Amino acid sequence: MKKSEFLTKFEDKIQELVNQDAVRNETVRREIEDGTASAAVDNGTTIAAYQYQQALSAGFSDDQAFFMACKNAGIEIEAPYRRET
Repeated sequence: MKKSEFLTKFEDKIQELVNQDAVRNETVRREIEDGTASAAVDNGTTIAAYQYQQALSAGFSDDQAFFMACKNAGIEIEAPYRRET
C-alpha cells in the first residue's frame, strides 16, 4: 500500500489521534502552568518514599522495597531482583 493510499484510507482515524494529542498537550501545558503537575509529582514521590520505608521495615531487601514503592506509586518497572529460594 502506498503512503497516499494509507493516508486516504485512515484519514479520519489519523485526524482523531492528532486532535487527542493536541488536547493532551494543552492539558499538560495547563497543569504545568497552574502547578497541578508539580503537585502530582510531589504526591507520587511521597507515596513511593513511604512505601519504600514500610517495605524496608517489613524486612524486604533494598531492591524489593524499591520495586514495591514504584509499583505502589504507579511506576511500571521490571523487578530488579531475583527470587531467593
